[in-house]
Amino acid sequence: MLSDRRQRVLAALIEEYIARAMPVGSRTLTERYGLGVSPATIRSELSALEGDGYISQPHTSAGRVPTDFGYRTFVDGLVESGALGEDSGSAEEIARLRKSAGELDDLLEQTSAALARFTDCLTIVAPPDLPHPRRLGMSSLMRQPEFAYTQSLLPIMQVLEDETVLLQILDSTAEAVDTPRVRIGSENEAEELSGVSVVASRYGSGSREGIVAVIGPTRMDYTKVLQAVRIASKTLTEE
Repeated sequence: MLSDRRQRVLAALIEEYIARAMPVGSRTLTERYGLGVSPATIRSELSALEGDGYISQPHTSAGRVPTDFGYRTFVDGLVESGALGEDSGSAEEIARLRKSAGELDDLLEQTSAALARFTDCLTIVAPPDLPHPRRLGMSSLMRQPEFAYTQSLLPIMQVLEDETVLLQILDSTAEAVDTPRVRIGSENEAEELSGVSVVASRYGSGSREGIVAVIGPTRMDYTKVLQAVRIASKTLTEE
């Protein structure tokens, strides 16, 4: 189990990497985050985190980046700490969508579009009465540095093009309403999805049950995505 200080260092590194998509060095953490310890202490903590598999160093002279294990620890900490309160801005906009949508079909489309805007990731809404997911936001993935080259995105696109495989992925990821589940990188069963994270939740119940999900790089803003998926799930459930 990580000490409080080591948790703070890991969280700061992950937040910095999410924001800038660049390996993070000890100097950056010292200058931009009020960790309250010396640069030497931060270097020592980074070495320990690397040794335990929470972060890695892509190149000898570069800073560190989070591993899937590091992200998992970070996400679990967010959930356990109760830090995932509703974002008022996204909650208000999705509430407006519910009022403006004439029918459920409109609400599904508008909710998917809103999720894409909030998260800048690919969004999927699998409606309760149709076998085909509604997808928006593939262009958002293409804007992410990890997928700047189409070749890196192609395997992901090929998996997601198969509706049967996609629904299996979503079904195995999503759990209860209001409890989004996160699969990070290598935790995904499909090897082609080892570079992305899937955040999914069920909405509705019985014959009106569906799935809402966000797929993005492992560097996604987990706080924002978890909040958005939970709010979307709640909104669709209440419809």
